[in-house]
Amino acid sequence: MTASDPPRFVLRRLSLTGPRVPLAEIGFVPGVNVVWGASNAGKTFIMKALDFMTGAGSPLPDIEEIQGYERAWLEIDLPKSGRVTLVRSVSGGAFGSYEAGIAHDPDAEPARTLAADHRAKGESLSSFLLSELDVVDRRIARNQNSEKSSFTFRHFAPYVFTEETNMMGEWSPTRISAQSGDTFDRNVLKFIVTGVDDSAKQTTRSTDAQRTANLGKIELIDDMIAAAEDELARRWPDSADLEGQEERIADSIGGLQQTLSAHQLRLDELRRDRRAAVETATEAQERRSDIAITLDRFALLDAVYESDVARLQALEEGGAALLVGARRTCPLCGADPDDQRHAHGFDEIEVTQEATRAEIAKIRLERSDLRKAVASLEAERAGLSRRAERLAAEVAQLGKAIEATKPLEASSRLAYESLDRARHEARRGLAHLQSIEALRARRSRLAAFKPTAVARGSVSVGIGGVVGHELATTIQSVLHAWRFPGLPTVSFDPGSHDILINGKDRRANGKGVRALMNAAFKIGVLLHCRSKDLPHPGIIALDSPLLSYRDALTSRYGAVGADERQVAESGLNAHFYRHLLGLAETAQFIVIENDAPPFDLGDAARVTTFVGRQGTGGRKGFFPVSDPAA
Repeated sequence: MTASDPPRFVLRRLSLTGPRVPLAEIGFVPGVNVVWGASNAGKTFIMKALDFMTGAGSPLPDIEEIQGYERAWLEIDLPKSGRVTLVRSVSGGAFGSYEAGIAHDPDAEPARTLAADHRAKGESLSSFLLSELDVVDRRIARNQNSEKSSFTFRHFAPYVFTEETNMMGEWSPTRISAQSGDTFDRNVLKFIVTGVDDSAKQTTRSTDAQRTANLGKIELIDDMIAAAEDELARRWPDSADLEGQEERIADSIGGLQQTLSAHQLRLDELRRDRRAAVETATEAQERRSDIAITLDRFALLDAVYESDVARLQALEEGGAALLVGARRTCPLCGADPDDQRHAHGFDEIEVTQEATRAEIAKIRLERSDLRKAVASLEAERAGLSRRAERLAAEVAQLGKAIEATKPLEASSRLAYESLDRARHEARRGLAHLQSIEALRARRSRLAAFKPTAVARGSVSVGIGGVVGHELATTIQSVLHAWRFPGLPTVSFDPGSHDILINGKDRRANGKGVRALMNAAFKIGVLLHCRSKDLPHPGIIALDSPLLSYRDALTSRYGAVGADERQVAESGLNAHFYRHLLGLAETAQFIVIENDAPPFDLGDAARVTTFVGRQGTGGRKGFFPVSDPAA
């Protein structure tokens, strides 16, 4: 594969192994592979095994030949991982993956384990294979309500592996499974041929889902109503009179509020008066303290005055004594006082004596003022003492009044709080009743609910228009390449999501023609994806596409119709194989048929012949068997 080639898968080898059975395997080339031969030789088993090894949930057919085989192996080339080998128990389950070709070693530890279910938490085979094609997290709407499922590799499978029953079936080639539904099948085709999934579509509930959800809500509301009514009966047994109770309690609270306010107001006034009396008594006590300090200082000052007067009086008496002896005869010279020239300081003594007398008078005056001040302060102190006694009595009286009022206020408050609790409980009961009524009203609305259905045709499904025409044109080119009789005009029917040949429904044809048209449809999808650079595994495996060439006498499908005879007589089978050989660089083809190709397909192809159990020479079938002629 070169850098310019489209990413594709290439199957290399399918094998089955067991401890006591011979190896059963078949190899494939990247181009055209044809497995043809006798019936019951394992050709259809190969198709089922390939589907099984790419994630099919259905187990392998429980045929006699598979007894004793334990593991199935598939060697495959992938665009990113290169060659890997997948291994799986023949009974199903998860896959092991080896990063190399087939070794058939049951004891070798796989490089990774891949879950069979795309929805598994860990890595799955589907996510692994899709990641090789850069297809990640795509969502497909499965109904008109746009409820979605993840796109998995199993949704590619019908466009890769087409078993014999589906090949000739009357249902559309787009069918994923009998359970998937037309909407999902058509949206899968849309994604494959456009690359656009349905992630952008907004999901709406189906009418059944809406009814189920609504019934669930009604059941929940019924449970809530029953629980609420039980609680109402338990907590509010007289719930019928709750509104009257609330009104009576409210009236009682209104009257009690006035009494409580009066007691509170009286208590506040008493406390305010006591606080003012205490503050006044404190101020009086502080003033008394100040007066006591001042009187102590004045007593000290009075003592100072008394000491000063005594000292000055002593000084005055000393001067007087000096003056008494001042008019005597001089003891030194005997001179009379009138004849003496020196006064010996008598004048200074007189002056000092006068000053002393004046100072004594001044001090006595100040002492008199001091005594008046002392008398005033003592009188004020006495008044303050009387006032303090009066205030103390007033404080005590107010304290008694406060203590007498407190119980009245407290009892009123307790009564108020009790009534308020009762009112609150009544209001809760009323609120509970309102909740029950609201639940009943909601239940009535839910009971009247009518689901809204999505109008048919309001959400586009699958393809049509330009894309349908392009796909039909590609399928037409395939049929023309096969030289289908009459070189028909192919159109796409959006209603059935199938093709019409010259306006004729595919289902109106015989089995062989339906098989050819199915094959052309699958190859046309592949070529369309290649032309649009869209992801596709690049494998087309077809079981009995050339059914028109069956032998009417030996085939289990019986007589051949006129349209089938026309195909068989046209030589279409040769052009069919030439066309596949021409596409060998684009995709890998595996064709299961009962008859050999009409010419040698050359080196680009591998043709495997199963001669059957009764045949001679060559390979008996997929499972090794002993040659009866040996």
